[in-house]
Amino acid sequence: MARILVCEPHPEVRALLAHVVSRLGHEAVYAEDGPGEAVPDDVDVMLLEPADPRALAAAQVLRLRHERLPVICASIYPEAQNSRRLGPVAYLVKPFPLAELERALATAVERVTLPV
Repeated sequence: MARILVCEPHPEVRALLAHVVSRLGHEAVYAEDGPGEAVPDDVDVMLLEPADPRALAAAQVLRLRHERLPVICASIYPEAQNSRRLGPVAYLVKPFPLAELERALATAVERVTLPV
Protein backbone atom coordinates (compact mmCIF):
# COMPACT_ATOMS: atom_id res chain seq x y z
CA MET A 1 0.00 0.00 0.00
CA ALA A 2 1.33 3.41 -1.00
CA ARG A 3 0.54 6.81 0.48
CA ILE A 4 -0.66 9.10 -2.33
CA LEU A 5 -0.72 12.85 -1.73
CA VAL A 6 -3.74 14.26 -3.58
CA CYS A 7 -3.47 18.01 -4.29
CA GLU A 8 -6.62 19.05 -6.12
CA PRO A 9 -8.40 22.37 -5.41
CA HIS A 10 -11.94 21.21 -6.25
CA PRO A 11 -13.47 19.11 -3.44
CA GLU A 12 -15.61 16.95 -5.72
CA VAL A 13 -12.67 16.10 -8.01
CA ARG A 14 -10.43 15.54 -4.97
CA ALA A 15 -13.02 13.09 -3.59
CA LEU A 16 -13.15 11.21 -6.90
CA LEU A 17 -9.37 10.97 -7.12
CA ALA A 18 -9.17 9.79 -3.50
CA HIS A 19 -11.84 7.18 -4.21
CA VAL A 20 -9.81 5.76 -7.10
CA VAL A 21 -6.65 5.77 -4.96
CA SER A 22 -8.37 3.88 -2.13
CA ARG A 23 -10.13 1.49 -4.50
CA LEU A 24 -6.67 0.48 -5.74
CA GLY A 25 -5.66 -0.31 -2.16
CA HIS A 26 -3.65 2.83 -1.42
CA GLU A 27 -4.08 5.58 1.14
CA ALA A 28 -5.04 9.08 -0.03
CA VAL A 29 -3.57 11.89 2.07
CA TYR A 30 -3.93 15.65 1.75
CA ALA A 31 -1.99 18.80 2.50
CA GLU A 32 -3.41 20.65 5.49
CA ASP A 33 -5.37 23.78 4.68
CA GLY A 34 -4.47 26.99 6.43
CA PRO A 35 -1.47 29.23 6.91
CA GLY A 36 1.65 27.63 5.55
CA GLU A 37 -0.30 24.56 4.35
CA ALA A 38 1.76 21.77 5.84
CA VAL A 39 2.77 19.24 3.19
CA PRO A 40 3.06 15.66 4.47
CA ASP A 41 6.60 14.41 4.14
CA ASP A 42 5.89 10.68 4.28
CA VAL A 43 4.22 10.12 0.93
CA ASP A 44 5.16 7.74 -1.87
CA VAL A 45 3.47 9.44 -4.85
CA MET A 46 2.00 12.87 -5.52
CA LEU A 47 -1.12 13.40 -7.65
CA LEU A 48 -1.71 17.07 -8.39
CA GLU A 49 -3.47 19.70 -10.45
CA PRO A 50 -0.47 21.77 -11.64
CA ALA A 51 -2.71 24.73 -12.51
CA ASP A 52 -3.28 25.19 -8.75
CA PRO A 53 -0.43 27.35 -7.41
CA ARG A 54 -0.64 25.71 -3.95
CA ALA A 55 -0.34 22.22 -5.44
CA LEU A 56 2.57 23.28 -7.62
CA ALA A 57 4.33 24.83 -4.61
CA ALA A 58 3.75 21.64 -2.59
CA ALA A 59 5.24 19.58 -5.43
CA GLN A 60 8.32 21.78 -5.56
CA VAL A 61 8.79 21.50 -1.78
CA LEU A 62 8.45 17.72 -1.88
CA ARG A 63 10.86 17.44 -4.81
CA LEU A 64 13.49 19.31 -2.79
CA ARG A 65 13.07 16.74 0.00
CA HIS A 66 12.58 13.66 -2.21
CA GLU A 67 14.21 14.01 -5.61
CA ARG A 68 12.80 10.72 -6.95
CA LEU A 69 9.20 11.20 -5.76
CA PRO A 70 6.88 10.07 -8.58
CA VAL A 71 4.45 12.80 -9.63
CA ILE A 72 1.24 12.46 -11.63
CA CYS A 73 -0.32 15.61 -13.06
CA ALA A 74 -4.06 15.75 -13.77
CA SER A 75 -5.15 19.06 -15.25
CA ILE A 76 -7.72 20.79 -17.38
CA TYR A 77 -4.84 22.52 -19.17
CA PRO A 78 -2.23 21.07 -21.54
CA GLU A 79 1.22 20.39 -20.13
CA ALA A 80 3.24 23.57 -19.51
CA GLN A 81 6.84 24.34 -18.61
CA ASN A 82 6.18 24.44 -14.85
CA SER A 83 4.69 20.92 -14.87
CA ARG A 84 7.35 19.56 -17.27
CA ARG A 85 10.01 20.55 -14.73
CA LEU A 86 8.44 18.07 -12.30
CA GLY A 87 9.13 15.21 -14.73
CA PRO A 88 5.75 13.60 -14.16
CA VAL A 89 5.21 9.87 -14.58
CA ALA A 90 2.03 10.84 -16.42
CA TYR A 91 0.24 14.00 -17.49
CA LEU A 92 -3.52 13.44 -17.74
CA VAL A 93 -5.79 16.03 -19.31
CA LYS A 94 -9.24 16.22 -17.68
CA PRO A 95 -11.61 14.66 -18.38
CA PHE A 96 -9.73 11.40 -18.75
CA PRO A 97 -10.82 7.77 -18.49
CA LEU A 98 -10.33 6.40 -14.98
CA ALA A 99 -8.32 3.55 -16.49
CA GLU A 100 -5.64 6.11 -17.46
CA LEU A 101 -5.41 7.29 -13.86
CA GLU A 102 -5.25 3.70 -12.64
CA ARG A 103 -2.39 2.93 -15.06
CA ALA A 104 -0.51 6.08 -14.03
CA LEU A 105 -0.90 5.23 -10.34
CA ALA A 106 0.30 1.66 -10.95
CA THR A 107 3.37 2.95 -12.81
CA ALA A 108 4.16 5.51 -10.09
CA VAL A 109 3.79 3.00 -7.26
CA GLU A 110 5.96 0.52 -9.17
CA ARG A 111 8.72 3.14 -9.34
CA VAL A 112 8.57 3.51 -5.57
CA THR A 113 9.03 -0.22 -5.02
CA LEU A 114 11.92 -0.64 -7.48
CA PRO A 115 15.42 -0.67 -5.96
CA VAL A 116 17.50 2.44 -6.59
